[in-house]
Amino acid sequence: MEKKKRRWPKVVGWLAGVTGILAVSGTLWWQNQLNVLRHLKVPQERVATVFIPGYNSNSWTFSPMIQRFDRYGIATDAMTIQVASNGRLTVTQKARLNQRNPLINIIFADARNPEKQIGQLDTIMTRLYQDYGIHQVNLVGHSMGGFLAFRYLTHRQAGKQPAVKRFVNIASGGARDDSDFADTPRDLQVLAIGGDIWNMNSDWQVSLASVQHFVRQVKPLAASAKLSVIHGSPFTAYHSALHQNPIVDQQIARFLFR
Repeated sequence: MEKKKRRWPKVVGWLAGVTGILAVSGTLWWQNQLNVLRHLKVPQERVATVFIPGYNSNSWTFSPMIQRFDRYGIATDAMTIQVASNGRLTVTQKARLNQRNPLINIIFADARNPEKQIGQLDTIMTRLYQDYGIHQVNLVGHSMGGFLAFRYLTHRQAGKQPAVKRFVNIASGGARDDSDFADTPRDLQVLAIGGDIWNMNSDWQVSLASVQHFVRQVKPLAASAKLSVIHGSPFTAYHSALHQNPIVDQQIARFLFR
């Protein structure tokens, strides 16, 4: 019994050492990943970019990406719009919306009801135009957020709303039915990003084929459409890891801010 007791401090010490090594390695790896953003220079425009999260999402879907853009001077964390279940909007403005690539993060309280969210997104766009003078936007959607963004683009309500210049569709097939593609805006520029974990043609949530299909359908109709495939491990190419990947940040920034 005494020998077994003496082993425990060694085991605990070994585990602590391994944990420390992993923590240091993880920190160094992450800092190395961020190098692609540290020296990235892009034009500073007035066009606002609206971020639309996916199914069952929360503020952490796009908040880290927005904070990285802001931290490295790529764009500005300008506004958060929280949408209550009843559709009421709570707008928090953090910076001016007419300079330095302003970013707007949308957070839905009821994030599992896409049909409701489509109507709420329409209300948000009208509010941005009428109350904040935003006449041009880019859209960035992840997963179901990509579907919401494209549905908005192809089924816009009448009225004064911002014109959409560019659309980034991350890890999403973009449309439930091929008939939706017919109404793709002809002046729209599109970037679709898909994940491919270990050459399995999937991000383990959405197949790469569905993202590729989206690009094939949109390309003949839009002003431009291109596909970017993130090959790698679950740490970089998994469905939810895509919007936490600085390489994806870099590609989005170069596409939107030019």
